[in-house]
Formats: sequence, C-alpha cells, structure tokens
Amino acid sequence: MNKSILIVGLVAMLLFAPACLENLFSTPEEDVLNKELVGVWYRFSVIEDGVQYGFPALIKLQDNGNGTIEGRDEPDQEEPFYDSFAWATDGARITITDENDSTIWSGSFTLSDNNTVVHFTYSSEGHSYEEIYVKYIGEKDPDLIGTWIMVDSQIGTEEPLTVERIVFTPDGNAVDYRIDDLEGSQDVNIDPLTWNSSGNYLVVFGEGEQIPMVIQYSINEGVLTGMIYNEDGLCEEFTFVKDAGEIDPNGVGTWLLSSVTIDGFLNPIFGLQITLDLNSNGAGTWAITTLAGSESYTFNWKTNSGYVFIYRDEAPLIAWVQEYHISGNTMTLKTDTEYYEGYGWVTVEYTFTRSS
Repeated sequence: MNKSILIVGLVAMLLFAPACLENLFSTPEEDVLNKELVGVWYRFSVIEDGVQYGFPALIKLQDNGNGTIEGRDEPDQEEPFYDSFAWATDGARITITDENDSTIWSGSFTLSDNNTVVHFTYSSEGHSYEEIYVKYIGEKDPDLIGTWIMVDSQIGTEEPLTVERIVFTPDGNAVDYRIDDLEGSQDVNIDPLTWNSSGNYLVVFGEGEQIPMVIQYSINEGVLTGMIYNEDGLCEEFTFVKDAGEIDPNGVGTWLLSSVTIDGFLNPIFGLQITLDLNSNGAGTWAITTLAGSESYTFNWKTNSGYVFIYRDEAPLIAWVQEYHISGNTMTLKTDTEYYEGYGWVTVEYTFTRSS
C-alpha cells in the first residue's frame, strides 16, 4: 500500500472524527429548539373552540428545552397555577411534555411582528385551542408616557359607568385613578402599576403581581384605543385621550346656557340658568341658578381632540369628560356621564351662547 495514501487517510480520520462524534452524541434540544421562542412571554388571550378569553399567564422558555408557566385558566381563579415542562420544535411544530416525557400537547406555532408575537395552535381533549403570547423585549413606548383620560369604554354590548385617568412615567411606573361605578359610589381608587410595551401591546402589572394584563393598543394624534378580552369571553374596548395640558383659545370666555337636550329631545329650561366661565389660565367656574337658589363650583380645564377635561377642585385626581364643539359664538357640550334617577344613564347635550 502506498504510505502517502495511508497517511492522508489517517489525517482525514483525525480531522473529521471529532465532528462526527459531536453530531452523534449531541442532544436533541441542541438541534430542534427554535431560538426565537427562547425568552419570557405574556399571554394576551386563549381561543377555545372559537371563543376568545383573557386568561393571563406568563411562560418562560429556556434555551435548554425547559420551560415554566404561571397563570390562570378559569374565571374567578384566586391563586395562579404553576407548572414546569419541556419543549421542543420541529419546523413549525412544537411539543410540550411533562417530567415523565409524556406529551401535554403538540401543535403548531406562528411567529409574527418581528418575532415578538407567537400563536400556538393545538387540540386537547376534543377541544381546539389557540394561545396568543407577546414577548418581553424591554421596551417602553415613548408615545404612552403622560396622562391619559378615558373618554369611552364598552364591555361586550354594555357601557360601564366608569371614570378613569392613568399616568405613565418614563421609568416604567404608572398610577391608575378610577371610579368603578358612578351610580354606586364616587370614591376614587388609586392603584400603582408598572408597565412595558412590545410592539402594539401594552403590558401592565398590578402592585406585587407577577402575571400582567396585556392590552392591544394603537395611538393616533393623542388618541389611544385599546382592547382586551376578559375571563368571560367578552371583548373590552376603550378610548383614552391624552391630557397634554392644552387649552383651546376659542373656548375662553363667558358662556350662557341656551338649551338642553336629553337623548335627542329638547328639555325645558324654564327657571334654569347656567353660566360657564372659562379662563385662559385653565381656571373655570360653573354657576347654576334655579328657582330654589344658586350654587357654583370651580375647576381646572384642558382640551384635546374635541374633548374638554374638567378637574373639579374637590376631586382633582379625576377628570370629568365632555365632548365639545365651538362654531362662532355657539358651544355644545355633550356627555353621557350624567345620572338622572328618572331616566337612568342618558346622553345630555348643553348648548351655550357666548356672552363675552
């Protein structure tokens, strides 16, 4: 045998044998884990047999194939559950197994929004599921920073009797000021929060909470629209307008009430006189005179996107919101947060005429 050929062969074996052995003894996880899935994910919703629910959860997928989940999967569940598992991927397939290597579920996954949103789709015990998660990426959307006033909300087909103001700060803290039920109480709830964002999702943690609420949102010219799903399978939609400290100069002056409509019907104002003074420094006075006497209250006011925010001096943490429109010397204020015992919750429109 030619010695040079033998030497070349031995050298080749020495060079390639380690690589072959490495491939032979590598763990399955090293080959079949999709690295884009590694990280912390917050659950936005669960779709079960076509119905979307907002059960919150947090999963951690590690690069060694281990994972954990903490969350809630039942309405009114007081304490969250916690489980560990193993995970592996094969193309667009993912398999979740328990500590005994038994399959918990196996299905498909789809990444979107620059790999910050994942949809897991699978079947279990005769039901079809799709879970939507948002990845933690450490962002804080600068457009969210500031004070926001809720101007509209809806849960399913109902409109809750809620007043809310929320303040986001650049350090990831926030405070929520809220009256949950105007008909029942006007006590202001004050809740400290922390927050981050991921794409068009807002992630909010209550004080001391490890599992966040995830809100899908968009912002356009100072108007924030958002939506979440609750544990009853209802979509909650809401609109906030930013209080940027602006004052519409067209609103400055003294205004006298000329008419009132309730749910579109003209309401008699005999014996009723309302004077509205709006000053350029943001101070205002609402004076009411009736046959029974007079009363007034003072407030601060701001405007944005067709809304006026009224901060009454005795309740400065909450802004009472009214839509407004000014045409020449006529101003209309429209609100659905006035309660009339004989009517229930109605839409009231005040028309004022400028007097100075």
